[in-house]
Amino acid sequence: MKKITLLLFIFCATQVFSQSLTTLKGSAMRDAMAACKATLEQDFETLLTYTHPNILKAAGGADVMVEFLKSTFDQMKAEGFKFEIAQTKSVSDVVKEQGEYRCYVENYNVMKMKDMRIFSTSYMIGFYNETTKKWTFVEAKEMKNTGSVATYFPNFKTEMNIPENTMEMKKINKE
Repeated sequence: MKKITLLLFIFCATQVFSQSLTTLKGSAMRDAMAACKATLEQDFETLLTYTHPNILKAAGGADVMVEFLKSTFDQMKAEGFKFEIAQTKSVSDVVKEQGEYRCYVENYNVMKMKDMRIFSTSYMIGFYNETTKKWTFVEAKEMKNTGSVATYFPNFKTEMNIPENTMEMKKINKE
């Protein structure tokens, strides 16, 4: 009887844990999609709520980042830049590393710059905040040893196998 009780306990515990990771994966997709939508709509205030706090702190705060993003996007728009598509394609399985839940997110973007169309697939690392029940994200390529934000995450390590970003540029045919 003790063996059956133990097996039932283990089964129930793994089901609850598995269900929890499935729920976290769903919320990661929700939050990544919201960040993409904010990017397309140039709603920088909302976008920054999905940006990891270490990045905001390093930049001098959300207000500074909003002004920087507005001026950067205005300048790019004046030069013919336009986001056409920003969407979340997938979310990896959620893992618990270094005491926090993490995943990576695959985003697909199509941008237009003058007479060129840029197609890119990029990856973000998601960090789950258990207090706010919200995911925040950082560009995965920037978290590598040579990345510009790796220094804001001391002792960061991951076992996740995050794919490399891809980018393709095509000349727009004028007819």
